[in-house]
Amino acid sequence: MIGGVVGDYIGSEYEHKTLRTYNLLKLTSVKSHITDESVMLAATADALIHDVDFARCYLKWGRHFSNVEFGPGTSFWLEQGDVDYCHESYGNGAAARAGIIGMLDLGLFEILDLAAKSARCTHNSEEGINGAKAMAYTVFAMRSGYKKETVYNYLLKEYGYLMYYDYEQLKTDLTYSSSAEITVPVSIFLALESKNWNDCIRKCLYCAGGGDTDSIMSMASLIKSQSHPIDKKYLNQTKRWLFQHAQPILQMAREFEVKRALCKLPF
Repeated sequence: MIGGVVGDYIGSEYEHKTLRTYNLLKLTSVKSHITDESVMLAATADALIHDVDFARCYLKWGRHFSNVEFGPGTSFWLEQGDVDYCHESYGNGAAARAGIIGMLDLGLFEILDLAAKSARCTHNSEEGINGAKAMAYTVFAMRSGYKKETVYNYLLKEYGYLMYYDYEQLKTDLTYSSSAEITVPVSIFLALESKNWNDCIRKCLYCAGGGDTDSIMSMASLIKSQSHPIDKKYLNQTKRWLFQHAQPILQMAREFEVKRALCKLPF
């Protein structure tokens, strides 16, 4: 889970900025912070750990972090205050929070079913649900040692994600969009095609700076952290910020990692 939070923390500063570069000396600053991606990752972990309905956890965490700016779909859903209300957002919010479901010790069918359930309250659209399932699958695939060609073929067959991108083309053509159909395949591509975690983050900034950078970095970082270690410098910076400003998210990240390993989530 912490992989997604670190990516969110780094990417927060570059959203809406027209900075696209690979060789930036420092990726974080005093302006770096977590966003709605980290809040809802924690909410998803809470639901999985304590066997609580996803919608109830999203509403609880969204209200607790009311100072955080959520995506339009999730914001509208939170305003309704009704766990039984389903919103049909096509954004990437459901995908960004569903990746950790792929970390569970379950079969693929169960993982995809949980991912779909986690999406429906706020993103009950084909694009939103497909994005959540694609993220959960990719995390599952990375943990299972699948080759990237296998992942690409599956995502094309199941969700129509054709990911034959060119870095320069992405840098030129990728404008701001929170659409799951656009940002989820890009995030997966940048993670799978990078050499290590640092390379992944820098490629995200190179291709997506000024776009929905926090969401893309969060998703790509979570995927890449399944096979490559997170840079300790940025991991410690993120944990320090969370300790000072958002301790419930830090505590949930630790609890999820420990209980997932020891207790074989979900119970």
